[in-house]
Amino acid sequence: MKIKRISTQKKNTERFNIYIEREGKEEYAFAVDVDILIKYNLQRDKELEDDFVKEVLTAEEQQKAYRLSLNHLSYRMRATSEVEAYLMEKETPEHAVTHAIKRLTDQKYLNDQQFALAYTATKKATTPQGPGKIRRDLEALKVPKSYIDEALAEFTEEEELEKVLKFLRQKQKELARRSVRELKQKLQQTLMQRGFSTEVARQGLQLVFEEVEAETEESAALYQARKYYPKYRNLEPFARVQKTQQALVRKGFPYALVAEVIEQVKQEEADEI
Repeated sequence: MKIKRISTQKKNTERFNIYIEREGKEEYAFAVDVDILIKYNLQRDKELEDDFVKEVLTAEEQQKAYRLSLNHLSYRMRATSEVEAYLMEKETPEHAVTHAIKRLTDQKYLNDQQFALAYTATKKATTPQGPGKIRRDLEALKVPKSYIDEALAEFTEEEELEKVLKFLRQKQKELARRSVRELKQKLQQTLMQRGFSTEVARQGLQLVFEEVEAETEESAALYQARKYYPKYRNLEPFARVQKTQQALVRKGFPYALVAEVIEQVKQEEADEI
């Protein structure tokens, strides 16, 4: 068989439809990228052997995978595993995936070492995440451990503590409604989930909550007493006080402070009558 006609695709001028002549009639055979057209010197009246066509179509699959990858990379820098997963989702043949990854790596479009450095720098600058979370993310993207270690070496303990302190000071306003102990427990858990080390989280909590004065705790306890004491108004007086005490103690307020604020709320209620 031989090529009868070659036409440019309407929606993509870099792709061409190849038509062959079979038994005196023209029929569509396959489509190729412009690079494949040139590489294999496809032109009108060229004779096509089966093995040659098979080679051309294999090269076309590899070129398509390469083009898809370039488009995927045009939006942002990506790890090698992300591009592999993207190509597999597109049902790309394994040989074409392998070829595209090698070509992109050779051309420096894919570089997991540089990706790890850039990813870490971006997360450090724009998110309240610690090195532990960043490490987990990079591991999930199958970045080699040596590259992860190198990238996270740029995340100093001083920078980590600075991010922890900034986050904790933003959360201090919650002390208006929580005990210091309850809030510290919650924030400790949050910091660990965000990938900050136990030691840096501890240092940050100590530094921030050293600044908390006793009246802040008292204000929070009073807020909670005013919420719970009316809630139990249908109980007997003793049971009402006991239920309120239990609720506040569970939230981490010292027993002596709890007793004090309940008396204040009882007096406020009496003054309203």
